[in-house]
Amino acid sequence: MAKAWMAGAERIDGAAARTAAGIGAPRAVWTVTGTDPDVWSAREEALRLVREDRAAHLVWNPRDGGVAQALAATRRSPLPLGRTARFDRFLDHGDEGRVCIVVAVVSLEREPFTDGPLLGLEPILEWLESWGVPRTWPAGPPGLWSSPEDRTRVWSRGGHFGHDQVPGSLSTAPGRVNPEHVLTPGAHPTLESQPSVTT
Repeated sequence: MAKAWMAGAERIDGAAARTAAGIGAPRAVWTVTGTDPDVWSAREEALRLVREDRAAHLVWNPRDGGVAQALAATRRSPLPLGRTARFDRFLDHGDEGRVCIVVAVVSLEREPFTDGPLLGLEPILEWLESWGVPRTWPAGPPGLWSSPEDRTRVWSRGGHFGHDQVPGSLSTAPGRVNPEHVLTPGAHPTLESQPSVTT
């Protein structure tokens, strides 16, 4: 059964947030905090995002595995995701889906977090799956151009997306991360986790 709060995550008061619409395919949107994971913790970054009225559901530091949760899965993140005009009305895509869970990774955009350790990722994916978010990344790798029509089409399928892949998004986050490394943690050893070879 899906739990509004992820087991093992440190709970942060994300202040008032309205309930998501709850209609359509469930999604997870990955973004980055723009900060150094060797300097800032998930808790510190979650608190900063709350202060800036940009709270994400989860803030995760892949270097130490720390996870902080500021919003229940059933709440809508105030972080601007993307919106498009349809029939002279603006559609906020953060309001779509049974859930639209934002995961902010403590990382710099120019240094793809999938190139380093991904500690604590599996419990995040399992929690997202409990909400019906499948382990698929239908838009392909973030950081590549796609037409507005293509963005809307793949968005309707649900699954995992980069912030830059949300229809109408102005963000370039999370950078050139590798979706395969996100969706299959442990299957792709990083340089830090590979044994050293001496000759």
